[in-house]
Amino acid sequence: MDADAAPIRLASAADAGAIAVLSRDTIEAGLPWRWQEPEIARFIRSDRHNVIVSDAAGILAGFAVMGYGADTAYLALLAVAPMARRGGLARRLLRWLLKTGEVAGMASITVDLREDNLAAQRLYETAGFVQFARKTGAYYGRVNQVSMRLAMRPAQTTS
Repeated sequence: MDADAAPIRLASAADAGAIAVLSRDTIEAGLPWRWQEPEIARFIRSDRHNVIVSDAAGILAGFAVMGYGADTAYLALLAVAPMARRGGLARRLLRWLLKTGEVAGMASITVDLREDNLAAQRLYETAGFVQFARKTGAYYGRVNQVSMRLAMRPAQTTS
């Protein structure tokens, strides 16, 4: 799979099932399956979320979901299929979302992830995210959670 060259596009309703399966098999491995097709379809239809995908030869290589608040965005999900890893797709998906957050005027972007996902932690650290919290057993009492934040613009000061 040549995921390096595959374009990134907004997801359509037809992508929901493949996104859900990739989430189950990667992000949620060893945990109950939370992000099933109906939940992913709601994200795709939402005007408060971006769901992006990259596919190569008709096979989903990776996806990401980010939600937007008044001035803070939340990176809910980001995954790359095992056969498409090590080619920079995760960085490309993240850059797309960071640029979108910047254009939307977000002050910061937060992400929660599995403490045992060291590759994801390195990806976010390389992009400038810093850890601000840790929660023991956050994922069904089985896996610890790390929370990270990226400041998109300097904090406003009042005089």
